Amino acid sequence: MGLFRFILGVLGVLLVIGAFSSFIPLVFLGGISSGSVAFAFGFPIFLIILGVAMIYFGFYYSGFTNKNSSQLIMIAKWGAINTVAIFLANYIISKLMFVNNLLIILFTAAMVSIITQIVKSHKSQFKIKWFLFYFLIYANIIWAMGEFFLPKTVFQSGLFSFIVVGFTIAGVVVIIQRLNVRQHSIPWISIILVIILLVANLDSLELSPIKLLLEKPINSSELLEEKRECPTAISGVLNRSLVESAFDPKMIGPTLNKLITTSIWDVEGDIRSCYKGKYKGQFPGWLYCDDMIVSRWETSNSGTIKYRWYTAVTAEWKPVSDTDKSHYVFDNFSCENGKKVTVDKETTAYYVHVSRDGTEIKIEY
Repeated sequence: MGLFRFILGVLGVLLVIGAFSSFIPLVFLGGISSGSVAFAFGFPIFLIILGVAMIYFGFYYSGFTNKNSSQLIMIAKWGAINTVAIFLANYIISKLMFVNNLLIILFTAAMVSIITQIVKSHKSQFKIKWFLFYFLIYANIIWAMGEFFLPKTVFQSGLFSFIVVGFTIAGVVVIIQRLNVRQHSIPWISIILVIILLVANLDSLELSPIKLLLEKPINSSELLEEKRECPTAISGVLNRSLVESAFDPKMIGPTLNKLITTSIWDVEGDIRSCYKGKYKGQFPGWLYCDDMIVSRWETSNSGTIKYRWYTAVTAEWKPVSDTDKSHYVFDNFSCENGKKVTVDKETTAYYVHVSRDGTEIKIEY
């Protein structure tokens, strides 16, 4: 019964933190924009009251002990550390422009694991078995929060979500430690955690369950357009070379739009600028047309909507040959700043892309 009350109290702490961190965006972007001001104020306040009640019955009702107090302090300490780790991971991910969901989850979990180990190394020895076990715990929590909870909030990739995930990890870890998991159970629990993580992110692995069982090699060109993170240019539409003077965004934009499969993708914003390569990773002799914004629905196997995928597209053009550098042929589309968003009828929000020239492009959804 003591363990049940402790878990109830920890969940109450997490509920208060999550509700409080969502309070400001719910009020300003949820209630006011949708007209439901009462709901925007009332719902998070209700959750905070519920969380306080859970904390009371979990810790105070049966007598608040020093052990309970120290564990709450541990949640606060590790919650703050985890939040910093997630913030650093998000910063690095944004710079490296990762778009694969599983890779983002694993990288974030690795950052939390490493920073946690750095802090712990002053008092305890490194044990690889426990390190990997908690890495899988972190990864599954990050996936579950992103899949079931954070998509419902406005700031799903901002400081509020970092705080919620960081303190949730801390709370779950304290509960696991209270359960006194034995070393001989770790391999079996880890196997279950790996299976859950992989099965939940099959789309990121670009594998379907049947192909996974048959161990059939996957060719990325065989992926369905509906599942791609970047649109595939329709072949045959633009099979001619163009001179440099043709690369006026107003002239080339409508042509580039015809390369998009409009039955799947919606063009949210046209090409804004064309220029010769000048940024890191570009070829100086190629031409690039930036800042087309496209979106598509991501659906489940049953056909219901999971989320909407937004991404910024760059059209890349290479010289016809080494001898003829005055004519250019279309090479491919490349994408950056991909983001999945949950469209909520109660909320008006924006997909924001900052172009290479520093211009902020906002698409309402």
